[in-house]
Amino acid sequence: MKNQLIVGALLGVLSLTGCDGFLDAKPQQSLVIPNTLNDFQALLDAEPRYMNTAGNLALIGSDDMVLGPNVLNRINPEEKAIYFWEKEIYTQSDMVNEWRTYYSMIYYANLVIDGVQDFEPRDEAERSRANELKGAAMFSRALGHFSLMQVFAQPYNPQMTSTPGIPLRTTADINLETALSTTTEVYELVLEDLEFARTHLPDKAEMVTRASKWSAEALLSRVFMVMQDYEKAVEHAGIALAIGDGLMDFNDLPTGNSYTFPRFNPEVIHHARLLNNRMTFNAEQFVHPDLYALYDSVDLRKTVLFDSASTEGFVNMVSRYTGDYFDFGGLAVDEVLLNHAEASARIGNEEEALQDLNQLLSHRYVSGEFEDLEISGESLMRRILEERRKELLFRGIRWLDLRRLNQDPAYAVTLDRSYNESEAVLAPGGDGYTIPIPPNEYALNPGLD
Repeated sequence: MKNQLIVGALLGVLSLTGCDGFLDAKPQQSLVIPNTLNDFQALLDAEPRYMNTAGNLALIGSDDMVLGPNVLNRINPEEKAIYFWEKEIYTQSDMVNEWRTYYSMIYYANLVIDGVQDFEPRDEAERSRANELKGAAMFSRALGHFSLMQVFAQPYNPQMTSTPGIPLRTTADINLETALSTTTEVYELVLEDLEFARTHLPDKAEMVTRASKWSAEALLSRVFMVMQDYEKAVEHAGIALAIGDGLMDFNDLPTGNSYTFPRFNPEVIHHARLLNNRMTFNAEQFVHPDLYALYDSVDLRKTVLFDSASTEGFVNMVSRYTGDYFDFGGLAVDEVLLNHAEASARIGNEEEALQDLNQLLSHRYVSGEFEDLEISGESLMRRILEERRKELLFRGIRWLDLRRLNQDPAYAVTLDRSYNESEAVLAPGGDGYTIPIPPNEYALNPGLD
């Protein structure tokens, strides 16, 4: 069974009905092949086929939330095992949705990249649009490969870049065997794709569901934060913020409303939502009490984001950047600003870091109750890291931060599930920070061994 897709789940993609019908099966069981620029755009807009979707395992495994017994009895066994950081993940299934989601995104991106390669533009306008679509596809491919690395590969360590990564897919050809690439190979492709994207996309897209230079630069700042290359993180975060750095003033937001944020609010750079599962709408998806305790009484996030849960002693998160109940999984100005703040502090630009931090907090505290912070050194770094946790919750970013910060004993964190009356513990650098590649991938792709 060598001639399989890199993910078994993608076998079904070819038979799915796509946007505008151009992936519908013909009577002779052949396929309509996308070959126009509008076809390629429709592929990239295929939200029902996992475009603009992010995985949720980083949220499940982190310390952002506590899941009550009602939720734990409803989510699938693999998700429950990941929540408790168990060694055996695939006890009842050999697949998790995260794997399927991102390789579906990569497959669609490669369809566009391959298609544009064969496309013959009639004029300069078509040539420019073709390059723009290729850039958008490369953004999606980079996002897919990078996101998979944050779950199915060991945490990035600048001193250990030859460690196993994930299978790279650089073509939509389903007949090519695939081997595991090294961490270096994966990140080289991610950076190469984003370099093309940032130089061929418009500063801002018509809609934030589509890629832009803004989103490419924002993603680059995230990638370089994970790679601990803080000078480049500052560089690309700065470019993104120069394109757009507007923050919502939480003083102007309504309270007591589950839809506090408008859909596609001004801070959203690239829209995506986390995968939906049985915890998403459940009243027992609680904010971790240790996280909630970090907000003081004049921090508007405490009233805008949260409401008391029906279970005594817990709160629910009720306002998300998606504008609905789905958890936000995209890119936003607040994250980029905090990337710029932390990276600036790490390379010695404390004045810029403090300016970034004060800019964010002045938009999050009750008017007249916040005075600019005047801190430096270790106090500044710890406050920036605390604000990352408070601001970027329920987006999966905490997981990325833990994998990175745990490499420094000064910031390492040990997680536990004591609120579930469980003895489960995840030590810094523990095996639970890497989810095994689904076992059926090895069966279907001998090249992975």
